[in-house]
Amino acid sequence: MAKRRTRRRAASAAIVRTVRTPAPVVRVSVPRQTAVRHRRRSGGGGGGGGAITPGRMFALGLGGAALGFIEKSFPSLPTLPVIGRKGTIALACYYISKGKGGNHGLLRDVCIAASSIAGYELGSTGKISGNDDVSGIAAQV
Repeated sequence: MAKRRTRRRAASAAIVRTVRTPAPVVRVSVPRQTAVRHRRRSGGGGGGGGAITPGRMFALGLGGAALGFIEKSFPSLPTLPVIGRKGTIALACYYISKGKGGNHGLLRDVCIAASSIAGYELGSTGKISGNDDVSGIAAQV
């Protein structure tokens, strides 16, 4: 029988290791947003600040007159328990004018006048007129 040949490893054989290189970094420059400057509108008055002008005072007085007309014309107007008749009118005018978009002058003026008068009545007498209908737990106290 023939002698089997074995393969010998060379003593000087180097071990080869592969080193992975990191993935290249891609930098993308995004334009920065500049600060947006809003211009302030001057004048106007009312909710956004500004001076009270004689025209604005006249408009609020006209809103108070319209409030009195609404109260006189609709004596059986339903009222909400805590806020009374004037507060109910103010709340109704607020919700009616809110969905319209834009500035509805008379409705806004009636809302401001009604809420101002309701606040005055609450501060001076402790109740708002039109809230005399007492029922439930408050009637037992």
